[in-house]
Amino acid sequence: MKSLYKFPLIILALVTILSGCTGSVLRGGMTDKTTYQETLHNISDVKAGKGRVFIYVPKGGPDIISTLGVIDFISIDNEVYRFGGESYFYLDIKSGPHHVTVTEVVKAGLKNKKQYGKNNLDISTPGGEVLYLRIMAYKSRAYNLEVVPKKLAESEMNNLPLWTNSSTTMEIE
Repeated sequence: MKSLYKFPLIILALVTILSGCTGSVLRGGMTDKTTYQETLHNISDVKAGKGRVFIYVPKGGPDIISTLGVIDFISIDNEVYRFGGESYFYLDIKSGPHHVTVTEVVKAGLKNKKQYGKNNLDISTPGGEVLYLRIMAYKSRAYNLEVVPKKLAESEMNNLPLWTNSSTTMEIE
């Protein structure tokens, strides 16, 4: 009788391992090993009237296990972008105030309705300057968003891959 209880546990363990591996493989195809320093040398200056935002998910975190392999969504105002754990990407956006949300941006269902997520933050991007936005998982698909100082962000982004698949065709309606 005891062996009957072990079988579901073994299946659950295998599913968990395989889903994490699948997510890692998918995420691997959506990142580039370009370092943060290499990115800085290869990108153009911030254009007039715009600010640059580096968005990243650092390695580890309070609940990284439940977010391994997850590809989620972040919105800045009405634009939606994809992101994956333990990576970084950057956007040049209009300078000024913006509303940022993470997760639950896309409401599942037949209509695939877009909505603002419940994890949110208001930011202001200074013209011609760079802002660093850190996304930290604190439980399954729930995130803390915070603007962090450049020095901290650079140390946390140092060994992260560049996320190359941030664009989507979705917009908040």
